[in-house]
Amino acid sequence: MSEAQTLATAPVVEENGYYRLTVEKVIEETHDTKSVVFAIPEALKSAFQYKAGQFLTLKVPYGEQALIRCYSLASSPDTESEHKVTIKRVVDGRISNWINDQVQAGDEILVLPPAGLFHLGKESDDGDIVLFGGGSGITPVISILKTALHTTQRNIKLVYANRDDQSVVFNAELRALMQANWQRLEIVHLLDSIHGYLSGPQVTQLVAGSSNPEFFICGPGPFMDTVETALLARGEDKARIHVERFVSPQDPKEAAEIEAMAQAAAAETEASSIEVTLDDEVHQLDYEPGDTLLQTITKAGIDAPRSCEEGFCGACMCKVKRGEVTLNVNDVLSPEEVEEGWTLACQGRPMSADVSIEFPD
Repeated sequence: MSEAQTLATAPVVEENGYYRLTVEKVIEETHDTKSVVFAIPEALKSAFQYKAGQFLTLKVPYGEQALIRCYSLASSPDTESEHKVTIKRVVDGRISNWINDQVQAGDEILVLPPAGLFHLGKESDDGDIVLFGGGSGITPVISILKTALHTTQRNIKLVYANRDDQSVVFNAELRALMQANWQRLEIVHLLDSIHGYLSGPQVTQLVAGSSNPEFFICGPGPFMDTVETALLARGEDKARIHVERFVSPQDPKEAAEIEAMAQAAAAETEASSIEVTLDDEVHQLDYEPGDTLLQTITKAGIDAPRSCEEGFCGACMCKVKRGEVTLNVNDVLSPEEVEEGWTLACQGRPMSADVSIEFPD
């Protein structure tokens, strides 16, 4: 039986927060990229509401295990009714190749509701928006672009880098958006085959003249590092630079071994309770040694932000206000963010008697 057939016939309707969604259609975007559009039943419309720039988490059977991957929504909740994720084929990528080769309309896939902190901020913000998308990093960027055009009057500049002109995803859609919004939208295409890789001086030149800009960056690691480093060197406000980083998590067996070691290391903690601030409410929760912060919150019946629960999506980011918290797996927080006190509730465990954490609004 193929993996697609396994997905379509598996009896599980809901598993650990995952919902079984039907693939409504598959769109061939380029020679190595496809979009998957999910049908959202009426009963799940509320659960699957999302902000432009957020992502879906998929759980996919692969051999004798289930692999988890996060894919950004390329659709906009303000201009489209569909939920569309776009996946670029990766060399030796088990799930990206499976999706590009096998997934078709009618298949079913386990999906978590939308999550992520990579989205527009205050509605009152009237500063320019500068978007940097590299390769498949265009997916959350185009979602933000469409929402910003529809819901704000802000000027927008998109810098979109690709290997060559055959690799440009959403080319026709971007042209149409630029033609319809030429007074507010500027799109700059950079092709490695012609212009070479994006450099720091190019970033500085591209953002010159922007008024109180807010930046959104998504793409390959070196691309994002180049843009972020150049912006900070230019003196841009770090709080207005948003970077979306995705990595693939460990396979289940490796993750279980790491989790067991983390549990053992945290079993001797002196903590018996933790303080949690969520949605401006303060909760004092009993703590069982070895549990993660998120497990403690969930046991108390509190619905905290979460998604992958494996330390690679950042949906459960929270700030340590008091005490010491050890972080098991971290594939999303930068060293600077950790230094500032940020942690991941799904991987963090109290290591001191008095611990207080707060989730961002």
